[in-house]
Amino acid sequence: MKEKRSIQRGQAKGAKNKAGIPPDNREKILATALTLFTERGFFGTPTSLISKEAGVATGTLFFYFPTKGKLIDTLYRRIKCEAAKGMCRDFGREKTALGKLRRIGLNAVGWGIENPARHKFMEQFAHSPFVSTTAHEEGMSHFLFLKELVGDGIREGTIRNIDPDLLFCMMASSLSGLIAQAYTEKDPSRRKKIIEEGLDFIFNGIKT
Repeated sequence: MKEKRSIQRGQAKGAKNKAGIPPDNREKILATALTLFTERGFFGTPTSLISKEAGVATGTLFFYFPTKGKLIDTLYRRIKCEAAKGMCRDFGREKTALGKLRRIGLNAVGWGIENPARHKFMEQFAHSPFVSTTAHEEGMSHFLFLKELVGDGIREGTIRNIDPDLLFCMMASSLSGLIAQAYTEKDPSRRKKIIEEGLDFIFNGIKT
């Protein structure tokens, strides 16, 4: 009984790892690093500044992330995964590959507008040498299904028969531009119009 109460008290106070560091420090470091990297870039964001702004000791930062590269990789993997999940919402309800792609495009724009710092981070580090090859490959693995959808659309006859890699690249660039344009418009009705017209432009260009 005493042992059970002791466990419950420990859970109530919040578990710590073997080094005695509260696990929420890791999330504070990641959140702070995201803000600083998007504002100041890689070289303008020393680990000493991240730890200071996060309110943790430099040793605590290095406990979780031995190098700045590890920190970048962790953010990159997490944000790519979050973006892919946001893009996939309800796309399975559409009947054609083109319809699914448009739904994914709409979701992508919505996610980018709702998560400007995360979207900016993806743009900054999409082709960055500071992200490891492994993290790049893992991040892109969440989006490989889009190439399969393009192939499905070509076979259905709803999407133009062009190289799927090229089409995927053009879609990504166009959606990024649409997100940037829509984000600056604060009026909801005008923003909705921009998004609809932008998606029409993108997907009219790829359909047969």
